[in-house]
Amino acid sequence: MFYLPLVLVLLFTPSALANDIDRQELRGAVSVGFENGLHSKYLQYVADKMDMSLSISPLSFSRRLRALQQGELDLLVGLQNVQQQKEKVIYIEPPYQSLASTFFVRASEQEELIEYNDLLGLKIAITPKVSYFSTFDQDKNLAKVKVDSLQQKIKLLVNKRVDAFIHNKDSTEVTLKILGMKELVSTAKFQPIEKRNYYFAIAKNSRLYPNIERLKQVIQEGVSNGDFANIRKQHYIELAKNQLLPTDDIESEASFYQLKTARE
Repeated sequence: MFYLPLVLVLLFTPSALANDIDRQELRGAVSVGFENGLHSKYLQYVADKMDMSLSISPLSFSRRLRALQQGELDLLVGLQNVQQQKEKVIYIEPPYQSLASTFFVRASEQEELIEYNDLLGLKIAITPKVSYFSTFDQDKNLAKVKVDSLQQKIKLLVNKRVDAFIHNKDSTEVTLKILGMKELVSTAKFQPIEKRNYYFAIAKNSRLYPNIERLKQVIQEGVSNGDFANIRKQHYIELAKNQLLPTDDIESEASFYQLKTARE
């Protein structure tokens, strides 16, 4: 009888309550400065469906991957299924997103790129270390100009320093609208059909691993009922409405990932 109050005190101490809260917290991370971006919204969706709170850390991509493997993070988003990483992380099927890249040209020259062979002889702005589609990526006969940002791609195209660029359609259209260049740049007639898949991923020592089947179910439902697509669509609508340039572009995440892989 004398020990019962002590037991109750121990059970309800702040540290014990904190540990209980921690067990219900989903720890994720996004790039520095992107804490309220698209990837954070995807993570929030999963946390809500898993009945967990969400903690977001701003980390570089290489640091995020390392933190996941060390058990400091529970879930990552925006990964491409690269073979070299399969031993280190578990990709959750199905991919939550499949996107094809889009070619853009000057509006006055929309008819000049109508098939793949029309790319020959053109200067094409690309993002370094990004995979677009296999034929294009492996083609050494094309003049590819490495450019660090979408805004640079647009300005180079408008100023006739390049003849075309390739990028994600949604973020490009928002950026063109905000820059007041929507009438100057158009999608080309020729477009690739090959898509890139993006995944959520955990490590085997993740606190989510015992609930991996539930996690798969959440992602499967989010894909099949269009929730992830709607989150992405609404994200870009809000950016356009608020005149905010996209910052957490999928393509920049891909370039970090490819660079990390290439160094290993």
